[in-house]
Amino acid sequence: MFYKEVNIKKRFYLGFFLISLLLVPVPHVLGGEAVEEMFQQVLRSDDVESNRAILQRIIDLEPDSAYGHFSKGWFLGQEGNYKRAIAEYRTALGIEPQFGEARHNLATAYFYLGLWSEAIREYERVLRQYPEWGDTRLNLGSAYYMSGHHFASVSKWEEVLTLSPDRFIVHYYLGLGYDQLGRKSEARRHYLHFLMHEKDGEAFSEYIALATKRQAEIWVEEGRERT
Repeated sequence: MFYKEVNIKKRFYLGFFLISLLLVPVPHVLGGEAVEEMFQQVLRSDDVESNRAILQRIIDLEPDSAYGHFSKGWFLGQEGNYKRAIAEYRTALGIEPQFGEARHNLATAYFYLGLWSEAIREYERVLRQYPEWGDTRLNLGSAYYMSGHHFASVSKWEEVLTLSPDRFIVHYYLGLGYDQLGRKSEARRHYLHFLMHEKDGEAFSEYIALATKRQAEIWVEEGRERT
């Protein structure tokens, strides 16, 4: 996973799945046994450099397998070449339509291109297949938010909190969502909850600054309304 925080679109925690949450059985049609084991190793690891080397090895061994096309899409996504990444993920899905990781990454590439409807469609398809995937649900909420469907975004983020109560960044997103809905007290409550519990100041510095500023503004706005 990685963060991009340049503008409102990039304030969301979005990334390309390489995490243990996705350790699920997959059919051998995706690739040979050796390549399948290498891919499962990537899913079990948080070591980015090791994963990068393994994915390159998969490309070298089986470039035309579903895993090979997934790996090529991942590298293209890391470079910001989302159009070409989409082509690779779609090829992987053409080989194996149930390849959930590839569909999640396809949706995320659509998101970074600002193609909200396409991102929403693909995230929803992933969740019908794997409803327990919290990252997909989180990203779906972000796509709804960016498309202006703020009730839907809040609903999805609340679902993420139900699945993962200790995922404090979700409170920041809920602050954004409730803010857009005009529910200022709830927005401020979530901003404050995020600020109280999120300890990773380096990774979330921009989020912390924005939440600090906005919750203070809401406090002043509500004070004015009471007078």
